[in-house]
Amino acid sequence: MRMRPPTWLPYLGPPLAGLGAGSVGMWLGGGFWVSLIAALVIGFAPIVVYYVWKRLHHRG
Repeated sequence: MRMRPPTWLPYLGPPLAGLGAGSVGMWLGGGFWVSLIAALVIGFAPIVVYYVWKRLHHRG
């Protein structure tokens, strides 16, 4: 039996995006564009993981 993905997983995107942009901007010294790209990548990661997990769960 496969586990279903948690329904709250996509909602982690915005907080993780903020944390990712802040950490890249503050600790790694990235500029605006680097922080923006990091926020987009880190922010969309939980959403993508959720939909991939959901698709694999319904597949099998």
